[in-house]
Amino acid sequence: MSAKISFLMKFGLSLAVVLLLFGCEESTLNSNESQITDAQALEELFLDDSDLEEPDVWQDGSEGIRDEGVQSLDEEIDPIAWWRIGHRSHTDVVVQFEDDDHAVITRTRSFDGSFRLLTELSDESMETIDKPMYNELVRKAYAVRVDDTPYPRRNWQIVEVTPEVMSSVDPNPHTVQILNMTAVRGDGSVIADISDPLNTYFDRENLPAVAAGEPVTVYVEVEGNIPAPIGMLRPNIYRGGRLPRLPLHDDGVAPDEIEGDGVYSGSYQVGYRLGLHQVGLDFIDDQTINDDEAPYDASGWGIPYRVVS
Repeated sequence: MSAKISFLMKFGLSLAVVLLLFGCEESTLNSNESQITDAQALEELFLDDSDLEEPDVWQDGSEGIRDEGVQSLDEEIDPIAWWRIGHRSHTDVVVQFEDDDHAVITRTRSFDGSFRLLTELSDESMETIDKPMYNELVRKAYAVRVDDTPYPRRNWQIVEVTPEVMSSVDPNPHTVQILNMTAVRGDGSVIADISDPLNTYFDRENLPAVAAGEPVTVYVEVEGNIPAPIGMLRPNIYRGGRLPRLPLHDDGVAPDEIEGDGVYSGSYQVGYRLGLHQVGLDFIDDQTINDDEAPYDASGWGIPYRVVS
């Protein structure tokens, strides 16, 4: 009997120690959380949205080697493929409070590195050309206060987000501009129509929705130098994966309607993985790809959407 009582006393003491330590740890976390400002809490909430912020729409690694959309262009150089090799070197977040309960968050991130071309010198030899690459990635979000506790992160909720805008920046030129994008379903109904991405806010819990396996066609109006920019579609980008790039055309071949009018088009099939995805519209100055001495010059939009069953 005494052995049983001794065991119960030891078990009870051990449990009390565990609960005490857990309580201390939780108290420390709560204390740390309560010491941050509302602006710091909103910055953390934005950057911790891993489904939206973690996927890198513009990073290629070596996947450009597998692209067929820009082969045999046969201009000043003979590019077989291109891809970006970059890194996020700096992130800046600015919080603007409309009042005590509403805030606009602007995240600006650098994406720098190399724009790499694979060119054919002869039937038996190839060469890579690396061009210095400097980009700026901007996205906005809208947050509202949902509570009034001592812990700022629990008091706020991000309710709306914009597309991400990618643009080449100094010392690179920036002459390519996307003017408008319209995405339509196979039945012709409009999914999204965007002309001012950083002032186009989507409900975070009610993003544009498309069905798994559904065909989607995008029409993108672009302006830039002559020859016209080269366009690529980056479909089905999600946390942990992506599908290969696809060409966007302005050649009058369906789904494109008029050759050379500055409106590019392309189609893709939505993936079967449910949840949040992004699609990238990627436009690069023709000479960036076809002239080994021309600098990197590009523009793009990354648009969030939700895949549903």
